[in-house]
Amino acid sequence: MSKCIGIVIPTYNEKDNIIPLIKSIFETLSNIGLKHYVIVVDDNSPDGTANVVREYFKTIDNVEVIVRPGKMGLGSAILTGFQKILDKECITHIITMDADFSHDPRDLKIMLSDLNKADIIIGSRYVENGEIIGWSFKRRLISIIANNIVKILYRTGLKDHTSNYRVYSRRAIEYILKYSTTSSYEWVVESLLICKALGLKIVEKPVRFVDRKKGSSKLSLRDIVKWFLFILKYRLKYSMLKKKTL
Repeated sequence: MSKCIGIVIPTYNEKDNIIPLIKSIFETLSNIGLKHYVIVVDDNSPDGTANVVREYFKTIDNVEVIVRPGKMGLGSAILTGFQKILDKECITHIITMDADFSHDPRDLKIMLSDLNKADIIIGSRYVENGEIIGWSFKRRLISIIANNIVKILYRTGLKDHTSNYRVYSRRAIEYILKYSTTSSYEWVVESLLICKALGLKIVEKPVRFVDRKKGSSKLSLRDIVKWFLFILKYRLKYSMLKKKTL
């Protein structure tokens, strides 16, 4: 059976972005020579995102849409996509990315260059040649503080723990599905810490992050506070995971 790459894209009110994004993903992966399958996990977007995808790709068999009852969290959406896409035996790795074009599909060429050398490949904004375009000083500061807190508390040796632009191996996803306990934005860090605690290899590749031009950010002050509290409380779980033998 030929191997292929899965892509999980959570959406909420992304009708202006989602079609150009998927087309760009297809173009990039086709140029690399990788077969691919996309799952859009939509939280019942009022703007009709799911219907836009279904209508545009109705004759394409490698795009699927899952519609959930409402907003249930970023992590929950990705886990839903993971569970569904792993049913396809050809899938060896799964890409996660945002639907707002802040993650440039063209960077996949760099990220996938070490496809068989790591269990998680992070599209990193903070390694050499990584870049952030369009963020305010406040948002940059919050991101830098958050990443340094995780780095110091968990001694990860990584620079970007909060990027959702990643490539996961099937093995990494199976462990994440087994041990993940969160459903919102904190899941992005939890999934990384699970794999780090279990000794899986994680590498970072530089990407160019561009702040969204259409729509609005989904991250609220409440989400930020909840995220910080989770990071502080997760240390016990992390220590327990480190004691497990793969």
